[in-house]
Amino acid sequence: MGINTILVATDFSEHAQVAFEKAYDLALQLGAKLHVLHVQDESALRVAIREGLLDGGQTDEELCKAVEALTAKRFATLLACVDRSKLAVESLSRRGEAGKVISDYARQIDAGIIVVGRRGAGMMREILTAVVGSVAESVIRKSPCPVLLVRRDPK
Repeated sequence: MGINTILVATDFSEHAQVAFEKAYDLALQLGAKLHVLHVQDESALRVAIREGLLDGGQTDEELCKAVEALTAKRFATLLACVDRSKLAVESLSRRGEAGKVISDYARQIDAGIIVVGRRGAGMMREILTAVVGSVAESVIRKSPCPVLLVRRDPK
């Protein structure tokens, strides 16, 4: 039983970029289809404020479109290096609680493995993660398939 479908989750961070690169290489080696999923777990207003997209005169609809355009731009940047003649890649964005959405989508596409980036380890980060949790830990708990955690710095 081989891995035919790989799901990689992205928040467009440096950690997620490294995870994407590992997932891409693995998909090429296995001849698997690669799904790239971004989960927006905040409101469009919070994202717009954090990203500096907020303009006082915008309607809710315009705000949502600005956030969607930013997400599309980030997907385009992430996938710019992909040779789609060598690998089938599907990208999509969903809303909700990241761990649940990622795990549910993995079930939907019958993923053979989920690849996620993990922030670097350190004592304080480990304690904080144990108390508060993280997307990676949530995916591990809820995943229907193996999960590959990729650290940005392998040292």
